[in-house]
Amino acid sequence: MKKTLVWIFIALFNSSFSFSEEIKISQFLELQNYCEKSLSLFPGEYSKEAISGICHQVSYLNGCYSEKDKNVIFHYDKIGTSVVGKRILVFSLFHGDEFPAGSVARYWMERLYKINPRSSWRIIPILNPDGVNGKTRTNGRGVDLNRNLPTKNWEVLALEHWEKKEGKKERRFPGKVAGSERETQCVLNHIENFNPDFIISVHTPYGVLDFDGPQKSGKPSFDHLPWKRLGTYPGSLGRYMWNERNIPVLTIELKGNEFNLDPDYLSELQDIAGLMAIRTVQSKSN
Repeated sequence: MKKTLVWIFIALFNSSFSFSEEIKISQFLELQNYCEKSLSLFPGEYSKEAISGICHQVSYLNGCYSEKDKNVIFHYDKIGTSVVGKRILVFSLFHGDEFPAGSVARYWMERLYKINPRSSWRIIPILNPDGVNGKTRTNGRGVDLNRNLPTKNWEVLALEHWEKKEGKKERRFPGKVAGSERETQCVLNHIENFNPDFIISVHTPYGVLDFDGPQKSGKPSFDHLPWKRLGTYPGSLGRYMWNERNIPVLTIELKGNEFNLDPDYLSELQDIAGLMAIRTVQSKSN
């Protein structure tokens, strides 16, 4: 009798273990397929083979999914090789209607997949999946994620700015409470988990490089986008990270929705951003 019970227990254990492994494999394949499908949406050429390899390596943090459709917000990590390298965190598509931003993130991931960079990179190519699906600036609940971060005095300043400066435009609604959105919480989770030295946020359409950080650090020239400070806003990433936490933020504002997606330009842009990260962090320590 005892032997029979032992064998039953072993059989049940093996059965549950196999079932658990099947679930993990199913979840992995689902994430991989979702990643490949999502990254194929954006304009510009890309290597299907490289994207497939990248999507085998993507991951996501607990709680990182969209507010409405519960789509996973995945990320890609590439560890740096140099002692002078920094930790660079990239957010793309805070705003779902800025499709070329997704093209830039996809190309940067593809390039990192093929090289050994000096710095360590984490790229979140689609922060706002609901906005991408609906082609809207805001998320699935109508909140501008780049006005929803919990900056100081948000409760007073964010809605006041929206009402008086933005004319209550729906596409710039900051939400009713700071940090209310799942996507915003995902941003905060990545900042805590990755502990970046430097942050990059890719947007359209203003056609400038906007740097919130120490101005004494030299800015490399880039023929296609001039350097121009646009300022920060209540609930914005630049104010939350640079003004309040002393972590530099480079906002890349592509020009319109017809930005040149030539690989040489995108490679140069990534190199400039990586160089800025190293220079800026060094200047902060001097």
